[in-house]
Amino acid sequence: MKFDLLIKNGTIVDGTGKAAYIADIGIIGGLIADIGNLDSSADRVIDATNHTVAPGFIDHHTHYDGQVTFDPLCTFSCFNGVTTVVSGNCSLTLAPVRPGDETALAGMLAKVEAIPYDVLINGVPWGWSTFGEYLESLDNKLGINYGVMVGHSAIRRWVMGEESHDRTATGEEIEAIQDAIRESIEAGALGISFDRNPRHVGLDGRPLPSNVASLDELYSVASTLKELDTGVIQVGDPLGQELSDEICTKISESSGRPVTYLSIVQSVLEPKQWKKHLSHLEDVNSRGNVKVYPQINPRPGLRFFQMNSAEFFNLMPTWKSIMNSTDEEKISAFSERKTRIQLAKEIEENNNKTALGFSGRWDHVVIVKPALQSNAILTGKTIQELALEQSKDPLDVFLDLSIEEQLKTWFARNQQNNDDDAMSEILNHPHTLIGLSDSGAHVVREGGYGYGVYFLSHWVRTKKIMSIEEGVRQLTSIPADIFGVVGRGRIQIGSKADIIVFDYEALSLNESEESYDLPGNAMRLKQTARGIPYTIVNGEVLIENGEHTGALPGHVVRNDACLTYDKAFS
Repeated sequence: MKFDLLIKNGTIVDGTGKAAYIADIGIIGGLIADIGNLDSSADRVIDATNHTVAPGFIDHHTHYDGQVTFDPLCTFSCFNGVTTVVSGNCSLTLAPVRPGDETALAGMLAKVEAIPYDVLINGVPWGWSTFGEYLESLDNKLGINYGVMVGHSAIRRWVMGEESHDRTATGEEIEAIQDAIRESIEAGALGISFDRNPRHVGLDGRPLPSNVASLDELYSVASTLKELDTGVIQVGDPLGQELSDEICTKISESSGRPVTYLSIVQSVLEPKQWKKHLSHLEDVNSRGNVKVYPQINPRPGLRFFQMNSAEFFNLMPTWKSIMNSTDEEKISAFSERKTRIQLAKEIEENNNKTALGFSGRWDHVVIVKPALQSNAILTGKTIQELALEQSKDPLDVFLDLSIEEQLKTWFARNQQNNDDDAMSEILNHPHTLIGLSDSGAHVVREGGYGYGVYFLSHWVRTKKIMSIEEGVRQLTSIPADIFGVVGRGRIQIGSKADIIVFDYEALSLNESEESYDLPGNAMRLKQTARGIPYTIVNGEVLIENGEHTGALPGHVVRNDACLTYDKAFS
């Protein structure tokens, strides 16, 4: 038989955890047709000698809901070995949407995920109403595979309108929410996402609708998936409520479905918390009817920010009020001595010394990139170090520098995921889920696109915390199974030919750089990888030697119970 594409002599790491082996892969019609010593002819042959051939990574925590409509590659994920992304996380989707509500949904996504509002309003070709219409607008227009959960905040807004931000739902409204969930799942949604992060608000400062919902509503909505017998559930930032009240565990019990949530971390602020969390996971997952998986980002917790958009201050009232004002108003407020006294008091009184809010630990706030060349010498210093040098209070040093540079100084918090022993145990645990790239979000502060490259190059190759076979499994078949991404995540006959060819020893990340390529020339951080000569999606080469081939072979990935879940799958 003649193949469309033949990959020769590669070391296959198939995504199942099985030992690597050298073989050829023949592809026909987007599917893996044969594996072995293949001598058949092919339209194209790729020589993968001395290269690893693996399933493409499945990035299950992204916020490409808007970007995918004008960027079918979901850049820069596809340049980092990702062949399938899952969006619709943290209760945020751009469908369903009633006419006139586009600004509300875009505002929530923009504020929570730090995506320029103008990009979402002017760059997204709005026009759909239902969730199904949103998916249909993407069919046959994708470079990368795209799956999406339906967001609870969008559904609540669809049913309750403006009041969805202010009150709990009535019994009739919950039934209407359940009906909208059914329609979305039947159209192909991979599941439902909720949010419980108290600092997540829309542009108008009101909480996300999902955060206003009662727990009984969440359990009732989740139970819709039990009757449909499909789907996954994602919950944004419920960690405290899970450890104290088991809300994710109860959501899994109500739905009979796997639940993944944000997140498990190793933190210098709570050095024993991760062990307590792992013990909790072993307890709840031993009950038989529960599947819960906190997400773990394998990258160090270096969270970049500028003082024009640092939402983690929102847990303190005066800070929140200032951070939701204009840049001019921020500078004015931060300049006032009386205001600074109040800001310092709130930091002192803030009991939430965790990654969710500002810890008050100025020794973990690093100056990454000053805006003024005259301040370049400050690069790499912590605020605490600078305060000692200047014999000033750290808050004054921080705000003085921010004001001097018109809120454009790049800072970073570095307080998570930096202990090798702890990270090894967390990343190897059977009930944690590696991911949390947040790709498509926080576009001017970080680019998490390369989480898989970092995981394999740092933790697997350099730190040797697990075998490459297990490392690839963590990035491919495990998320495929949890999210119901049918036919993907494994190299086996009959599977979708989503494949990456990479040089394991050369695999690494390029430095982040500014890119002005969003609609309206808006800036975002770009990060690509080295050592991945080929990214193949549904049997077609999408990225070759760091360049897009022009192909658009991606599919909308629908849930496993939807008859039209992946129109190209057979």
